[in-house]
Amino acid sequence: MRRLRQDANHLISAGLFLVALAAILTGVIADLWDLNDFRWHTYAGYVMTAFALAHVALNWRKILAYARFRLRRSRPNTSPPRPRPKALPHGPLTPAVVGRAAGGALLSRRGVLGLGVGGLVGVVAGRGLRPPPVIPGGADVGVVYHEWSKPGVLDAIGTVADWGKRPPQYKQYPDANIVVLPEPNLAGQTLVEDAIVERHSTRDYSGAPMSPEELSQVLFLTAGMTRSGRRTHPSSGALYPIEVYPVVHNVQSVPQGVYHYGIRDHALERVRSGDFRVPVVRQGLLQEFLGECNVVLFLTVIFQRMRFKYRDRTYRYGLIEAGHLGQNVYLAAESMGLGACAIGAFLDDEMNRMLGVDGRNEAAVYMLSVGKV
Repeated sequence: MRRLRQDANHLISAGLFLVALAAILTGVIADLWDLNDFRWHTYAGYVMTAFALAHVALNWRKILAYARFRLRRSRPNTSPPRPRPKALPHGPLTPAVVGRAAGGALLSRRGVLGLGVGGLVGVVAGRGLRPPPVIPGGADVGVVYHEWSKPGVLDAIGTVADWGKRPPQYKQYPDANIVVLPEPNLAGQTLVEDAIVERHSTRDYSGAPMSPEELSQVLFLTAGMTRSGRRTHPSSGALYPIEVYPVVHNVQSVPQGVYHYGIRDHALERVRSGDFRVPVVRQGLLQEFLGECNVVLFLTVIFQRMRFKYRDRTYRYGLIEAGHLGQNVYLAAESMGLGACAIGAFLDDEMNRMLGVDGRNEAAVYMLSVGKV
């Protein structure tokens, strides 16, 4: 019975160590990928608690004995010290002696248990660590990035690079001329079902000027700040890396130019003045309707707003969020009787220069035309 109790104690200790390791790894993964409800981490916590209680139950007498020992040590000891036993002489440590001792240790119950636990940890680690992905021959850079940005335990352990700190949440142009936009009208008459069903790309525009109220409505429904302090579109971790740059062609009382949409103040900050219809058409690979619409919305991603948290998956999440805003543009335009068209083919470097961004820390990823039909 005593030997069975000792074996159970060793097994529970080994299990407690493994479960604690699993709890640490799942906790790291949950933190890195912002998993609010990671069930494997929860399970590891429950199992670790059960092992800890079993360990305490099996060693309850030792715990009490240690507590009594510590209490006795705190009292003054008046008994004479006991003489220390003399060390037994031993022979020289020859290779044969060391070999016999090592072999005996490995063949003991603890040795066999240690080898078994080590093997089990190796199997679990070998299956848990994701090997490098197999990239098919002739794959483009998008496939390579997609494969290498898949999450895995190996990526979680290896995230020791300096991913930088979180930048400011809002971009501002403090010296820019400000165009105050009218308050958006939130009492729309179009059902969301109708807007979704009727949504389509429009490349023919009437040339009639757009009103400031219409521009205000489109921008707010695309990326505006709601009463709760959030935005009109979802964002990974609520980090909102997207910036909106309207290039105004034909809007009443709003001079032509490149603007930045100031989300907090719901206003336009003028970046550059002038008529940019010809450059925009050239950047959009000579698609003429980009110069015939009333405004072109350029979406950029400030990567560091997500990189400090999501690391390798930043580019994925940035493009996903740009798609959210693009759909908002379509639904807003449809509900207002306007036309919209998304463009993904453009000259990146020329567009970034026009917007005044460096193309690395902040880069254009999407453009959408909006106008009267």
